[in-house]
Amino acid sequence: MTSTLPTTAPDGRGAVPARSLVVVGGLPGSGKTTMVRRLLGDGVPGVTAVDSEDVAARWRTSASVPYRFVRPFVHARHRFRVLRATAGTAPVVVLADPWTSRWWRPVVLGTARLAGRAVRVVLIDVSAGDAAEGQRIRGRRIPENRMRRHAGRWDRYLAAGPPPDAALVLDRPAAARLTLAELLGSAPPGSAAG
Repeated sequence: MTSTLPTTAPDGRGAVPARSLVVVGGLPGSGKTTMVRRLLGDGVPGVTAVDSEDVAARWRTSASVPYRFVRPFVHARHRFRVLRATAGTAPVVVLADPWTSRWWRPVVLGTARLAGRAVRVVLIDVSAGDAAEGQRIRGRRIPENRMRRHAGRWDRYLAAGPPPDAALVLDRPAAARLTLAELLGSAPPGSAAG
């Protein structure tokens, strides 16, 4: 799933790999969006972030229809944006996604392969209870039955094991310490001083 990422000149915030896709996966509420926003801030030259939270937030603020009715449209829009960005010209795409869908993972990875992108997978592994607490803290909860499905698929995905060198698996404290260079694969995890 992951391969070594060639790097270009650093832009002051770490080296940016060329033609790559970085998938940040984890249960809803695990801290994917928080980590990506912390590392990318207002933007990093050459890096495009794609997160379903961006689409969902727009729908929540502009739609008078309850979110449960627009959720399929949010998911469709997010998936369209992911495939467009992955197939597009952005040097680096960072995708925040639950990464629990068995059919969606090969679609994204296949699109990346066709686009000539190296792929790096960073997984934030937290318990379903901790993820639910993360949702509560940010004021957004997904229905319990959907969360159970996500958690079951997540556990099966990890149990099937991406090979040890195919993904970087982090707990929430390690995700909070991750640097941009480590996320992008231009520095080994834990290489930062401190």
